[in-house]
Amino acid sequence: MTYKAVAYISTAISGLTADQLDHLLVDARAHNQIAGVTGVLLYDGKRFFQYFEGPTEGVERIYGRIRSSALHHDLIELHHYPIELPYFTQWNMGCKEVEDSVLQKISTQHWMREADHLQEIDGEIGSPALHDLVEFWSQLQTEATPP
Repeated sequence: MTYKAVAYISTAISGLTADQLDHLLVDARAHNQIAGVTGVLLYDGKRFFQYFEGPTEGVERIYGRIRSSALHHDLIELHHYPIELPYFTQWNMGCKEVEDSVLQKISTQHWMREADHLQEIDGEIGSPALHDLVEFWSQLQTEATPP
């Protein structure tokens, strides 16, 4: 099976409500589960950053839905490459509201790399941007787990 990953940043529509965001997440999780797609969504109150991955066909289907969504605009693709294996296998669509500085840091890193540099090298994730995202998400999950 071939896998692909996409990362993008976009601007939320003005006046996006909590109900609209909740509906977006419920809908995304259902469609992602059917397509075998996993990933994370970060939201700073104004902008979205999303990284999602899975079987190539499923990723392309989900990406088509994302591009046609009326809940955001000015989508900027940061990454759209094959991967060997998914990194966020337990999250049909994990979501976290973050500070704008966190979203800015993750979205401005070097995502546009040659595909062969994105694979794991000696157990390490090759892309600094993907490595930082995985580390950030892991830290969020550790903080959310009660002792």
